[in-house]
Amino acid sequence: MEPIRLTSPSDVLALLPYQLGYHPHDAVVVVTLHGRTVGLVERIDLPPPEHVAEAADALVGPLLSDLPDAAVLVGYESSPGTSLPLLDQLRRGCRLAGIEVLDRVVVRDGRWYSPDCRDGCCPGEGRLVEEPAAHPGVAELVAMGVSPLASRAALADVVAADPAVAPAVGRALARRRSGGLRRATGPRGSVDDRRAWLLQWGEALDLADDAREVEDTSPATVAELVLSLEDVELRDGLIARWCPETLPLEALGAPLAHQLRTLLPEPPWAGGDDGPAAGRRAVSRLQRLARAVPDEDAAPVLTVLASLAWWLGDGAVAREALERALGARPDYRLARLLERMVDLGVRSRSDRPPGRGLATPA
Repeated sequence: MEPIRLTSPSDVLALLPYQLGYHPHDAVVVVTLHGRTVGLVERIDLPPPEHVAEAADALVGPLLSDLPDAAVLVGYESSPGTSLPLLDQLRRGCRLAGIEVLDRVVVRDGRWYSPDCRDGCCPGEGRLVEEPAAHPGVAELVAMGVSPLASRAALADVVAADPAVAPAVGRALARRRSGGLRRATGPRGSVDDRRAWLLQWGEALDLADDAREVEDTSPATVAELVLSLEDVELRDGLIARWCPETLPLEALGAPLAHQLRTLLPEPPWAGGDDGPAAGRRAVSRLQRLARAVPDEDAAPVLTVLASLAWWLGDGAVAREALERALGARPDYRLARLLERMVDLGVRSRSDRPPGRGLATPA
């Protein structure tokens, strides 16, 4: 997919729900531009008045690492004027940082307004937010079956524990940990353990049309996948294999690197015309797997999910996965590290074209 290019505020408004994965409400979104190509996208809830300056600082900081040519600021509000304090503070912060604010837009009740229009060129009643399919860059996303969710709360639901499934997986984990079926090799698996685990992970992320659905995976198998991530080297190996260039496989040792290359196929989302679609399918399968795991055991799976989502540029899913992981395991170090990367807008791929990276602080 070619990087999406913007030519007007209308293009920005059509794009944002697809970049974020949901329709924002009572929030401010910042879009950086490299020429007319989208760079980093950030979103933050409208803060109370006493926290406006703090919220603006949280958004401006990551922009500096993106080195944009300019930025567009968009305020989504339910009541007139509620987004303007943060938009004003952001404009001041951007100017102090040497970042040009190309435009500011306010969206309310399905219409958009330009708060900086002073010559009467913009109608007082605003302009209708157009259907996204009318915009060429977004039309491609629509054709690929991408559809934003109704709200951020709906996005959180796609990584939340499923009460109909997670308890059975919790019981399977308890049985293994009690010694009945748990391999007694300690945190690091043997060569044979790792071979079996990697084959199971290959099936879990099998994107073939005839692949077994995640929902059809037995609680015992899901429990085994969860326990395999207690082998930290194996966990890091999965991330290294599925998120190329984040970590050299050789850093994990020759035996594991060989197993990763031979037992896990080259990730189809790493290149080719089907890459973006394959990436979305892989993230979806990991989301569904994470939903099958109880909160107290889900941090490793959620962190693998967040790593892949962030590598693919889906900061919204990465953020939601990390919030759930750290809610149950605030001391889980890899989740904490990745949260910091998302907060700072650190790109997880040096060669990723602009238009796929996004961060969602707070």
